[in-house]
Amino acid sequence: MTPDPALVASQTSGVDGSSEGGRLSTMRLPYTLVLYAVPLIGEVKRRGYKGKLAAEPALVEGAWVLKLIYDGDQPKEVPALWHGHHVMLEKAPTPPPPAPPKSA
Repeated sequence: MTPDPALVASQTSGVDGSSEGGRLSTMRLPYTLVLYAVPLIGEVKRRGYKGKLAAEPALVEGAWVLKLIYDGDQPKEVPALWHGHHVMLEKAPTPPPPAPPKSA
C-alpha cells in the first residue's frame, strides 16, 4: 500500500517531501490553507484579540486567500500576508432569531 502524499509530498517525490525540503504540496492548496489557519488564529489571539475567530480558505478573484472570520469587534492587528497568502477579514453572520415555540 502506498502512503497518500497529499499534504507532505510533491508530484516529483511522491513519498515524503524530503527532496523538496519538506514543503507542503500545493496540489491541494485549500487543505494547506486550512493548516496555515491554525497558527494565524493563534497569532491574532496573541496580539490581544479576545473575540471568537474562525478561518477558511476562500477563492477570491481567482486567487486562494485565507478568510479570517471574526465574531464581535474587528481585530486590529491582523497580518496582511500569512505564509505568502493574503488574509481577508469577514464579519461572522448574525445567527437567525430563535424559532417561536410550537403550540400544541
